[in-house]
Amino acid sequence: MGSSLSAHSHEMTDILPTAKVIAIDGSLREYSVPTKVSEVLDEKLTASFLCSSDELYLDRDIPALRSQEWVELDQIYFILPRSMLDQPLTGQDMAALAVKASLALAGALAKRSNHYAI
Repeated sequence: MGSSLSAHSHEMTDILPTAKVIAIDGSLREYSVPTKVSEVLDEKLTASFLCSSDELYLDRDIPALRSQEWVELDQIYFILPRSMLDQPLTGQDMAALAVKASLALAGALAKRSNHYAI
């Protein structure tokens, strides 16, 4: 995945750049203000961790962001189950994350298009 999945998508956020967080269920949350990882992962998600799409590489362990790190605008992040932490990312995992991200981002774009339609 690396930088290929976190390509800057200015067409999605013409108004404000956002950090895009894709949850385990495929839903998209966006943050337009400085936000710490600990704020993104609420207490109910202790069985989960947050990772940056820029740090996902085939056959390499999936690293977690530390709770005091900040999510960056115009970047894509995934909330993943803790069982994937420090496990090698398989081709199947990578494909599933890419599909999940594509669907979440397309859904957000469609909502924005409908919102701005006359």
